[in-house]
Amino acid sequence: MSQLKRREFLKESVVGIIGANLTFSKPKKLMKESRIDKEETDVLVKVLGTAQDGGLPQAGCYCQNCLRAKKEKGFSRLVSSLAVLDLREKKFFLLDATPDLPAQLDMAFERLALERQGLKKSPQAILLSHAHIGHYAGLIFFGYEAMSVSGLPVYCSSRMSRFLTENGPWSQLVRLENISLRTLTVDEEFSLSAQVSFTAFSVPHRDEYSDTLGFIIAGKKKRLLYIPDIQSWDAWKRPIVEVAKKVDIALLDGTFFSPEELPGRNLSQIGHPLIQSSLKILKDVAAKGKTEICFTHLNHTNLALDPEGEARKEVERQGLRIASEGMEFYL
Repeated sequence: MSQLKRREFLKESVVGIIGANLTFSKPKKLMKESRIDKEETDVLVKVLGTAQDGGLPQAGCYCQNCLRAKKEKGFSRLVSSLAVLDLREKKFFLLDATPDLPAQLDMAFERLALERQGLKKSPQAILLSHAHIGHYAGLIFFGYEAMSVSGLPVYCSSRMSRFLTENGPWSQLVRLENISLRTLTVDEEFSLSAQVSFTAFSVPHRDEYSDTLGFIIAGKKKRLLYIPDIQSWDAWKRPIVEVAKKVDIALLDGTFFSPEELPGRNLSQIGHPLIQSSLKILKDVAAKGKTEICFTHLNHTNLALDPEGEARKEVERQGLRIASEGMEFYL
């Protein structure tokens, strides 16, 4: 065989091998992607944070997870919050106002592709779940000393409204009309745009200053359940299995994975279901494939934070997931 023909033969062989590999690898990739719902609608829920109230790393903490989060930016997490975006009307609604609010507002504005130069922008409304610091402390950024917005609608329970009105510095936000408090009626659906509706419902939790709410967010095609805090599934009057079956996505309290994270603590007093317990209750719902279940509100000690750890693998083996910052769900 001449040198020229040899080159041509080798070239054709290599091309053939590459073509064969592409032919056999593409279906596998497509099959994997087909399990992810990519159907786009006008309503999008974006996860802005997934950490418990203290964030990750937590202030003054040098546990294994916090040390890693200080060194690896990708391991850190913002405090739990959601943005519900109406892509048609270019507006968004914020579920809980966290201490990480400035960065989280940026995430929402960027997703809406809003022109921001020279302008102050805020959500069209805020919905508050309860009065623990990770869920309402971010309201301070809307006040006189910072954004100084005017009449921002804040939806909450009557008890939460009373707490904000009667206690400073939150009372200044009300007095100066930076925020306009709107009382939610539990179990009553209401709309903030033509594309999306909300239903608040009561859940048991440590209610020192206010009661605690969860939410169902409904678009034209899908429904999302959001319960970042709850005492336990047994303490709730509604069966979580039946509630989860009726929605398409569930973002649930995953504060702690196991008792190992709480040495010397009375587990009955921690005020959160363990992920280990939730897996036993919800694995059959996840296995049916209709409801995508993710855990959020993760404490800085949570064993499932490590993507390579056994706790994370156990969650995924059961067909559930750990929520991550930036996740998006079309409704």
